[in-house]
Amino acid sequence: MFDKRFYPHLWLLIIYIPFVFIVKEFLPQNAARENGPIENFQLVLLAVGIYLCWQAMKKTRVSMDKYIWQAGMLFYILVFGRELSWGRALLMQSDGTMPKWRELGIWGDIAHPLIGLLIALLLFLFWRGRFFRFLKTVKIPMWDLIFLVLFIVLVDIS
Repeated sequence: MFDKRFYPHLWLLIIYIPFVFIVKEFLPQNAARENGPIENFQLVLLAVGIYLCWQAMKKTRVSMDKYIWQAGMLFYILVFGRELSWGRALLMQSDGTMPKWRELGIWGDIAHPLIGLLIALLLFLFWRGRFFRFLKTVKIPMWDLIFLVLFIVLVDIS
């Protein structure tokens, strides 16, 4: 179930931990603003995730795995949309605030039901692809998972 090997790329993550705490002291406060450079970099990384899932879906010969990769793409798309506040961040007002949902007309009315449908589709794709059976065939890199949890905690701290 878990791959316990320590891969060379993990040394970069170990170096990255103190780097983040040092750099955050020198970055201006507005670097983390809505539509700022950090958020735009996150969007690039999410777009790369969408692309990698699409490439994996094209290359797999197992039909059940195609559902898993489609679910992966949809997951990244949902996180991408959330990062953009479902499009409201693109419509920033001149005073730097986001428009309220009721100000967006029909999009404001259908956004949340549409998101709910996409989440239901995501769950359906995971079910259709027999996700838990898929996990039994794939070895999860244990150290990558540990670093993921560590970075989630560090983001909250920093």
